[in-house]
Amino acid sequence: MAYPLKAVLAAPGAAADHLLHADTVYGVEQAAGRIGPGGAALLELTLRPLPALERENYPTERVRLVIRPDYTVHAFPLDSSNRAFKHRNPPPLRDLCLQYPSDDAALRWIPEDGLEALITLVHRHLLYEEAWRRSGTWPAEDAPHGQPAHGTHPLRTAETQQEARRWARHPSPHQKRHPYL
Repeated sequence: MAYPLKAVLAAPGAAADHLLHADTVYGVEQAAGRIGPGGAALLELTLRPLPALERENYPTERVRLVIRPDYTVHAFPLDSSNRAFKHRNPPPLRDLCLQYPSDDAALRWIPEDGLEALITLVHRHLLYEEAWRRSGTWPAEDAPHGQPAHGTHPLRTAETQQEARRWARHPSPHQKRHPYL
């Protein structure tokens, strides 16, 4: 069962403790939580890279998550002023551009997915940013920025199209359901 965002908003410290001790999310080395302005939950996390990437000297990342009572989420990489980021929102926020809100729900995190899936999304995004800094290539289908001409951004690769079908929010009886729903 996913750790609900309602619980994160009510007790960010308990949510941080859950991330440290429940063994449900890889790589959480440190976590602290508190209530911030407007009732937002503030989580500060230290995330270590996957073992293979650690051997490649990928950095341990520090990030601050702001989860507002309306479930809007902002992720701010800490200690990042000297590093380039490909997917970051423009000033004044400069938070990570994690997803396009109008894209297919199968390929986005939604609040019902819970805290663990959110942390995994942020962690993966930070790893992808480092891969991009090293190679100049985003390691998955790269979502374009800005408003698409019609509806959602098109899915360009067969792999992403397949994953969209696999993780559909309203699957047919033959498709797997998302593990957090």
